[in-house]
Amino acid sequence: MLKISLTGAPQYLDRSVGYGEASTHIINSFEKLGVECLIKSKEPNIGISFNMPHNYLFGKDQYKIGYTPWESTELLFGWHHAIAHVDELWTTSPWCEEIFSKHTDKPIFVYEHGITDKWVPKKHLIDKSRPFKFLHVGGPADRKDAQLVVNTFINLYGDDPNYELILKCSRLNTTRVKDPITGEYDGSPNTFYKNIRIIEEKLNPEQMVGLYNLCDVFVYPSWGEGFGFNPLQAMATGMPTICTEGWATYAKYITMPLNASWWQSPWPEVHPGLLIKPDAKQINFYMKDVVENYDKYSELAYKNAFLIHKDYNWEKVSKPAVERLKKIQKDHF
Repeated sequence: MLKISLTGAPQYLDRSVGYGEASTHIINSFEKLGVECLIKSKEPNIGISFNMPHNYLFGKDQYKIGYTPWESTELLFGWHHAIAHVDELWTTSPWCEEIFSKHTDKPIFVYEHGITDKWVPKKHLIDKSRPFKFLHVGGPADRKDAQLVVNTFINLYGDDPNYELILKCSRLNTTRVKDPITGEYDGSPNTFYKNIRIIEEKLNPEQMVGLYNLCDVFVYPSWGEGFGFNPLQAMATGMPTICTEGWATYAKYITMPLNASWWQSPWPEVHPGLLIKPDAKQINFYMKDVVENYDKYSELAYKNAFLIHKDYNWEKVSKPAVERLKKIQKDHF
C-alpha cells in the first residue's frame, strides 16, 4: 500500500473549521482508495503539508507537496520562499491555480474538496408557522462580508418578526449596527434587532447540518474563497443560495449568483492584492426576490443538489489526487 505523510495547521482535525473538515475527508477517501495516511510521519517517501506555506512541514528526504488554498491575487510575505522549497504545489480550485501560477514555476495540481452524504438533498418549503430564515456562516472573517448581509437584511426587513437572520460565527461576531442613543456603529446587531440571532459557540458537523436544514436561504457574498465549503454544503441540502461566483468552481450550481468586480483588498495585511468584490445592489435584489419567488428558487436548488453530490463526491474528487501520488511514487522512488 502506498503511504504518505500528512501534516497541517494546529486545528488539523477540528471539524468545526474548514481545514479540519477537509483533512478528515481527505484521509478517509485516500484510505478507501488504497493510500495509507500517516500523520506527521518521516517514514513515507511523500509528504503533503495541507497548510499555509509559512507553516509547511516535511520530513527531510520526502517528496514535498505543499497543499494550499488562497483567496487574493498576491501572496503573503515569505510565501515565495516557502513555495520554492517544495517539489510541487497542490491547490483547491482552478482559480487558485491561476493565481499561484503567476508566482511560481513549480508544477501545480488541483485537488478540489467534496461533499458527504450527510448533507442530504431535500425540497425546502416555506414554513409559515415560523419566520423566514436567512443564514450566513463565516464570521469573523471580513472577506465573507457578514456586515453586508446584516446591513442588507436591516434595510429590507428591519425588526419585522416575520423574518430572521442567523449569523453563525467562529467564536466571535464582529458585525455592528448603529446605536440609536450614541449614533456610533458599536452595537451588536442582536442587541437592537430581535430578529437577528448570533451563534458564536462551536457546532459539530451534525449540528451544522441541522442548522442548515432549519433555514430557508443561505447568503454568502464572499470576496474570495480557496474553495468555499459553506455555500457548497448549503446547496447540497437543496437550500437556495446567494453567493459570489467569480472564485467558485461550482458556479453553475449557485442558485442566485452575485456579480463581482476586481477590487483592491481592504485587508492587505491578511489578503494582499485584489479580491472579488460582490455587487451590493444585487444582493439586495436577491434577498428580496427570493422571498417573493421562493418556490422557483427552491425548485432549482433542489435539482442542483443532486448534481452537486454527483460531481463533488469526496471519493470522486480524490481519485485524480491518488493517481497523481502513484505517479510520483513511480517516477521518483
